[in-house]
Amino acid sequence: MSDSVKLNIRTHAEGEPAGFDSAITSVPGRWYVTVNGKPAFLAQLAGRDLRRISEKLAADINEKLHSAEWTITSDPAEVRTLGLMHDCAACRAGVDQALTLLREHPDREVAVGQLWWARQ
Repeated sequence: MSDSVKLNIRTHAEGEPAGFDSAITSVPGRWYVTVNGKPAFLAQLAGRDLRRISEKLAADINEKLHSAEWTITSDPAEVRTLGLMHDCAACRAGVDQALTLLREHPDREVAVGQLWWARQ
């Protein structure tokens, strides 16, 4: 679809982050429209969706979001690098699932998030 796109999610959290994690989600087709026969990325819509996802992921583990950086990509190397902020079983499984999706659907992309938690 496109080259990698980075979207930053900022909050009003102060100070340095207290912790971090990564997440991966598939990119919905609604983040793109066709303009003059070419796909155009709807960054504002994607940003709103990724903010909601980031805040939900934090809340699900009793954390508060400090910030996040999401990379929309179809590059397996980026998925591996960004998706493995730390080498845990859950992160490895998420990266493996994303790589399988990209291998089976070469026209698809994933959003790889690096999320940082606020001090509470």
